[in-house]
Amino acid sequence: MLYLFFITYLVPAIILVPVFLGIKNYSVLTKPLQIILWFLIFQGVANLINLIMMFYSYYTANLLHIYTIFEFLFISLFYSCFYGRKNRNIIYTIIGVFTVICIINYLFIQNKIEFNTYTRPLEAIMIIVYSMLYIFKQNNDEQNWGDNIYNWVNTGILLYFASCLFMFVSSNYLLNAGKHINRIVWGAHDTILVIQFILFAVGFYKCKTHRITSTY
Repeated sequence: MLYLFFITYLVPAIILVPVFLGIKNYSVLTKPLQIILWFLIFQGVANLINLIMMFYSYYTANLLHIYTIFEFLFISLFYSCFYGRKNRNIIYTIIGVFTVICIINYLFIQNKIEFNTYTRPLEAIMIIVYSMLYIFKQNNDEQNWGDNIYNWVNTGILLYFASCLFMFVSSNYLLNAGKHINRIVWGAHDTILVIQFILFAVGFYKCKTHRITSTY
């Protein structure tokens, strides 16, 4: 009972912490942080829709196909803010190609009752690459790690997608796995998600005292 309360209600509710801090400090948020805030709002709405569908016993795996497209969109736009026009255009192209791949996968490859175990891992790998490239850009930055607000957001993103990559690959297998295994895997997933929310919240909180005047 405690486990179901944790994954069904507590974890989705914790997203309200970074959302509240983001809205409260919206006047000092830069474009990258605004994108992350809108991503969290989108994620919260998606979680609410998912809960409603579960309440009425609708199968929710098809919702993940749509969610993956928008998740990749928001996170790609976040990282695009740290590049010049040429590299931003490359990221926009990647977004378009990935969206087409997701649609093809949904319509013709993985049917509407399967998790998107092809496109979600692909998304995770590309986001991990985004995150690592961002870290490489910080090598010559003399600013303390914790004073760079974007580092908190990037760490949350990298932690989540790197930790959950295997779970994304094996999601359909878990449908037929035992109850105990599912509790371990999804419990770990939601715990990592909570940590991500906390890291995002720290970033939004610190932007109030460490105002950022520009991006890269």
